[in-house]
Parts: sequence; structure tokens; C-alpha cells
Amino acid sequence: MTLENHEKAPVHSGQEVSGPRYTLEELKEHAEQLFSVKEEVLAGAFFGTQDKLFTVAEAQTKIEQFMKAKVD
Repeated sequence: MTLENHEKAPVHSGQEVSGPRYTLEELKEHAEQLFSVKEEVLAGAFFGTQDKLFTVAEAQTKIEQFMKAKVD
């Protein structure tokens, strides 16, 4: 697995400061390896998100919240 390291990228409000940051596309490419979900789940979890770079921990948190969300 090869993900580019974006440690020097700007931090957006509400994001963790530590750890390498990845684009949503990079995370989608490795969704099954990293999070045990299809890339469509990642797309749903990040729907409407304006931030450009995320840590693996941030992505995991968003996926967990998305999976637990109630459906109307």
C-alpha cells in the first residue's frame, strides 16, 4: 500500500494535528484494507465534506458515525 504523506498540509478546524494526512481519493483506493468497508461507504461518510486532507483516524471516526446514523 502506498499513500502519499501529507504531514505538512494545513490543518482545518476540528481536525487532529498529528499523523500523516491523505486525500479522500487516496483513502477510497485503500478503503477495504484500512477500514474493511467498500469505497462507497467512505464516499457516503464524507458526502458534503469540504476538507481536503484527513488522517486515517479521522476517516475511521467519520465512517463509524456514518454507519451508526439513523435512517429516516
